[in-house]
Amino acid sequence: MKFIWHKSSNFLFLKPITQVYGVCFDSKGNILIISSDNNSWNIPGGTPEDDETPEQTLRRELKEEADMVIGENSMIGYYKVVSGESVIYQLRFAALIKKKNKLTIDPASGVMNKRKFVLPNEFFKYIKIKDYRPMLDEAISWFEGE
Repeated sequence: MKFIWHKSSNFLFLKPITQVYGVCFDSKGNILIISSDNNSWNIPGGTPEDDETPEQTLRRELKEEADMVIGENSMIGYYKVVSGESVIYQLRFAALIKKKNKLTIDPASGVMNKRKFVLPNEFFKYIKIKDYRPMLDEAISWFEGE
């Protein structure tokens, strides 16, 4: 399986979109990560439902997985995922956390996820996906307003 990063804010030509994930920042620039088992960490996100827009998917997934409400956000790119002859697309957003609610059980998994905020330079201590480097760099640039 190969993950190919594309910086873009246009998803209209991508089919099928199978995942929408967000690099979500608190006001200090720390990044939200979540875990259902305390061993593997990732950024929040998931699969679009019915006729959801990507932004609606991201908002719903953040509520379900991390009990967070986002404010300002923007699509920063996508991964073209190639597996043999098959190709799918996974969108990536950067977003600002607007409100942090009390953790509840994720309706999709039936467990209460763990959540934490990490400094950008600690991101890869928790998330072991090296292909995330260009996504993380783009999200940090977005947060810094570049």
